[in-house]
Amino acid sequence: MSLALDITRYLNQSPGYQALGDTPKRRVGAVVHHQIVCVILYRLSHYLYVKSWTRLARTVARLNYFLLKTNISPASCIGDGLLLPHPAGVTFHGRAGNDLTLYAVSICGPNHPWIECPVEAGPLLGDRVTVGARASILGPVTVGGDTRIAFRVDLQQDAPAEAVVVARSMRSPGESRARPG
Repeated sequence: MSLALDITRYLNQSPGYQALGDTPKRRVGAVVHHQIVCVILYRLSHYLYVKSWTRLARTVARLNYFLLKTNISPASCIGDGLLLPHPAGVTFHGRAGNDLTLYAVSICGPNHPWIECPVEAGPLLGDRVTVGARASILGPVTVGGDTRIAFRVDLQQDAPAEAVVVARSMRSPGESRARPG
């Protein structure tokens, strides 16, 4: 069921497919698109992991990394409707609800190296969370549902539901925006 919902979400979010209409031929064509191939390989590796075929699960996850540069651990549990608009560089080791969106080079995982690390050491993301490009969510952080993490945000604390998390300026409070002179 998850894969069908992943493909449906991809088709509904893709402007090219929306313009051409939803036909069986287009659905079959979506299966070979790199975004969907990443999701298929993740779902397969997670299925194998759950069935205790951990070596084969890791092999499929590595295949996903070598072919498409997407590193989603087989132990990660992601709900239906996973969307990877630009999957290159995505790294994920944690848990997430339905309709997760991960953009390019986003990192969600523990603070420390996560080989053989439990997923509980990584983030817990609610439903309909969007993680922007080059954003990182590190540690056992909880992010509420309907939250958007902006481009290049380094989040290491909990975020409430229905929030927009943006990067803060690194300027000191007394510093002026105007240039001296």
